[in-house]
Amino acid sequence: MTSKRKIVQDIIRGIHQDIEGYNQLKVLIIRQRKLMQRRDNSELERHNREQSYLCEQLQARAGKRSQELISLGFAGDTNGIELLITKLPTQLAKQMDTLWNSLVLLVRESQAINDDNGNFLVDQQVVISGLLNQNKEINIDYGMPVPS
Repeated sequence: MTSKRKIVQDIIRGIHQDIEGYNQLKVLIIRQRKLMQRRDNSELERHNREQSYLCEQLQARAGKRSQELISLGFAGDTNGIELLITKLPTQLAKQMDTLWNSLVLLVRESQAINDDNGNFLVDQQVVISGLLNQNKEINIDYGMPVPS
């Protein structure tokens, strides 16, 4: 087995692993939303550590894939993957194209769900801020000195 062939196999294996990882991430992001809605801070803390660890793994594999592409003479990004696919034998190119498109779709879905979670947090902050700042002219001090 040539070195280039091994690198291509490693890239394909990494894409498979990332597809699995992003499927897990989608589940975690959805679970994160439910924990935020329940305001389960202790579970959310544990959950976020698990989610962060998975994200670090995904990022490490993406970095490795980038280096592998560069070692093959391609750009270390999506353009490099797409060009590599065009250079592969037809059957392998079809398989890799399908895998790559699946991964890209999962990444986009995960980003959209994560954006929804971010919007949820922003909306929550606006509501809390509104509750705390309504009727400022009344100066409810809750037993604390009111600044003049």
